[in-house]
Amino acid sequence: MLKNALCVVMAAFLAMGCAPVQEDLIKGSWKGVAILEDGAPLEVDPTVINMSFGDDHSYTYSSTLNYRESGTYYVDSKYLYTTDTLNQATTEKAVEIVGLTTDSLILKMNEEGRERLLKMIRAKN
Repeated sequence: MLKNALCVVMAAFLAMGCAPVQEDLIKGSWKGVAILEDGAPLEVDPTVINMSFGDDHSYTYSSTLNYRESGTYYVDSKYLYTTDTLNQATTEKAVEIVGLTTDSLILKMNEEGRERLLKMIRAKN
């Protein structure tokens, strides 16, 4: 009996991990707090990384070396898709949303074959 209950609990946790994220939670402004590459911190000031997502599916992104993007976004399942319309390259990019709560956002991306995690917190207005 205990074994069956344990299996049910484990299945519930697995299902929650595979569940799509709530898109409304991503709306608002976010500020970087950590950047990890293959599990190790990058020597970059994460606080200069900012993202914001609007109700109209617009987004803005700014980071180091005065890099900026803006355009449109959407969330599908556990992936965030962005299309930059500010710069000349207007290809759609996808990153995995590893975590999203009311106050934190963790994005997983691939940078030249290396796993990179960007951890962000909701910016105070």
